[in-house]
Amino acid sequence: MYDLVVIGSGPAGHTAALSAVKHRLKVALIERRPEMMGGVCLNEGCIPLKGLLYYSIHEKDYNDIRGNVMQRVEHLRMGLYSRLTAAGVEIIQAEARLTPDGMVMAGEKRLEAKNILIAVGSSPRKFFNNPAVFTPEKIFEMEEAPKKALIIGGGVIGCEYASFLANIGTDVEIVELMDTILFGEDEESVRTLSREFKKRGIKLYEKCEVAGISTERFVEIKQGDSITTRRYDMIFEAIGRRPNTGRLGLEEAGVKLNDKGFIEVNENMQTSVGHIYAAGDCVPSPMLAYTATKEAETAVTHMTERIKGHIDYDSAPKLVFSTPQMGSVGLSEKKAKEREIDYRVYKYYFKAIGKAVVEGRDAGFIKILADRGTDLIIGAAAVGDEITDIMNELTIIIRNSMTTDMVVECMHIHPSYSEIITEALTYGG
Repeated sequence: MYDLVVIGSGPAGHTAALSAVKHRLKVALIERRPEMMGGVCLNEGCIPLKGLLYYSIHEKDYNDIRGNVMQRVEHLRMGLYSRLTAAGVEIIQAEARLTPDGMVMAGEKRLEAKNILIAVGSSPRKFFNNPAVFTPEKIFEMEEAPKKALIIGGGVIGCEYASFLANIGTDVEIVELMDTILFGEDEESVRTLSREFKKRGIKLYEKCEVAGISTERFVEIKQGDSITTRRYDMIFEAIGRRPNTGRLGLEEAGVKLNDKGFIEVNENMQTSVGHIYAAGDCVPSPMLAYTATKEAETAVTHMTERIKGHIDYDSAPKLVFSTPQMGSVGLSEKKAKEREIDYRVYKYYFKAIGKAVVEGRDAGFIKILADRGTDLIIGAAAVGDEITDIMNELTIIIRNSMTTDMVVECMHIHPSYSEIITEALTYGG
C-alpha cells in the first residue's frame, strides 16, 4: 500500500513526489517514457527552448546550439532521477490507468494507494493532418535550420520559436487568426513587441488564416477575400495544447472532465473522487510550470495536513521568452477599468537605464499600475531583454500589497535592469 501514487513526472508530478516524501509518505511515481523524466518542460519545452534562445544570442550554428543544450538537458534529467530515487521515491516505468475502484494499474501491476495525483500534462494541438506540418518539439530535432519558416499561431510558443529561428538567421513569418499576436495581453506591450519583431525581419500576418497547405509546403494565406501562396522550408503549427487525459480510465473511475477534456478539481486540487487529485496542464488552469508546481504542493498539503488550498492565479506572473521578452502580472489596464478602479500609470523606458543602454539591450519599457486611493501597486507589464527577474520582483510586490512609497524606499543596485522599477515610480508618473 502506497500513501501516494503519482502519474507523470513533469513539474507537478515530481514536485508532488518530493513534497510527499518530506511528509514521510510512501510514494511511487509512474512515468511511461523514461526519456521524458521531468516532463515536457524539461525535455521539449521550457528548459531546452530557453537554452536555444540564450545560446543563439551569440552562436548561429543550429546543430552546435542544439547539441550543447540537449547535453545539458540530459544532465538535468539524470539529476532529477537521482534526486527522486535518493529521496525514496519508487519510480515505475509503465502505462498507468485508473481502475473502477479508484486504484492504479501500472502496466499489469495493480497498485493500492491511499491517494493518487494525476499529473499527465498536455500535448500540442494539431489541426493540419499533413506530413509537411510539424508541432513545436520538432525544433529540437531538425537536421538543419530552415532558410524560411512559417509558424501558424502567434501565441506564446509561436513568438518564442520565431525569436529563436530569427536569431539564427531564418526568415520567419507568423500567421495569426486574431487581430494581433499574443491577443488579450497588454495592448501597448504587444504593439512594442510586434514593432521589435518587424525590425528583426519577422513578418506578421495578423487577422489571417491558413486556407491550405500542400505536401510540397506551399501555403495559402487568406486575409479577407485575398489569398497569397508562399512556399516554406519548414512549417510549424503552434496553436495551443490539449490535456493528456485519454486512455487513463478517468470516467470509469468516476473522475469528471469538462467539455475540453480537462480534469475538474476544487481548491484543494481534488477531483470528483476525493482521494484522487490532479495538477498541472491536465486541469483547467494556466499552463505554466510554476502554477503546476504550486498546484502539486497544494494537493500534498491537503492530503497530509487537511489544510484548505487557495491558489491566487491572478497574481501569477506571465512571461513570453521572446526577443525581446514580454511579461505581465496582476491587473492589466483593461481589467482595472472593468473593475472600475481609479488607477495611476507609472511608465519608464529601458533607453533611460544605463546598464541596458551600454549593453545594447535597451528596447522596451515598464508600466506599473497603482490604485490612486490606496497607493497599492495592482499590476504591471513590461517589454525588454532582461525582464524575467523584474517580473518576479513585481509579483512579490503585488502579492504582498506594497505601496509605491514602500517600493521606492527599497534601494536597488545600480547599474541593473531592475532599477527601472524604482525609476518608473519616481520619475515615470
